[in-house]
Amino acid sequence: MDWQLPVFNVKTSSDHRSRSVQAKRALSPEEAYTFIAGDDPRPLLVLRECLTCTGTDDALLTRAADNEKTMLMSRWFHCVKLPPAVIEEDHPFHNLFPSKDPGHLFVAQVDGSNRLDLNGQQSRTELWNVMGQTLVSRYEKKPGHEKTLKSLLKLLDRYDVIDEKMAALREKIDRAIEKDGLKSKKLSKLQAELAKLEKAHAQFLKEAIAVSQLKLREAARAGEPVPQQG
Repeated sequence: MDWQLPVFNVKTSSDHRSRSVQAKRALSPEEAYTFIAGDDPRPLLVLRECLTCTGTDDALLTRAADNEKTMLMSRWFHCVKLPPAVIEEDHPFHNLFPSKDPGHLFVAQVDGSNRLDLNGQQSRTELWNVMGQTLVSRYEKKPGHEKTLKSLLKLLDRYDVIDEKMAALREKIDRAIEKDGLKSKKLSKLQAELAKLEKAHAQFLKEAIAVSQLKLREAARAGEPVPQQG
């Protein structure tokens, strides 16, 4: 996943020199949301790492199940990962997780409105429902994320088949070279088949990028209710 790791620095200067130091004060919620959102208009998906799962995405992804749908849905979010220290009261982003028993992640609009929290132990269905509610509220209805997801999953199935065929052809090419060298009679045919698959592979990538484009609605107003799916 394309995680952003924001660091809030304050510039200081002394004797004509300047340097940046990390702020040791908690920003207001409004300041924190503004900073982590930056100029990205997509809704936020914010993950808080903890001391028991630092460096992993365990609160969002599971090793016991297929995460393909989660990964695809995440492309329509601005994904932000914050360190374990965010629970400390003087951390710049503390007010994003101010509770004494904070959850592990949340989704929200760029200004923090319509925030939906998850504890990290949620089922995949719960996660997808929460992500889906936010996508419905932020993106245009047509074609919509659900229809787009179905199209992407179908494309990826075809993409996986091509990947497998390419891997098998590369093994055949390696064996042909090992056996008969670069003058192998089989080599040119195998390389032609591989080139054809590589072309199809690239075309599928272009199709996937084109299909995955969703149009953002106008910016939601703070506190605006989230439209329900269905």
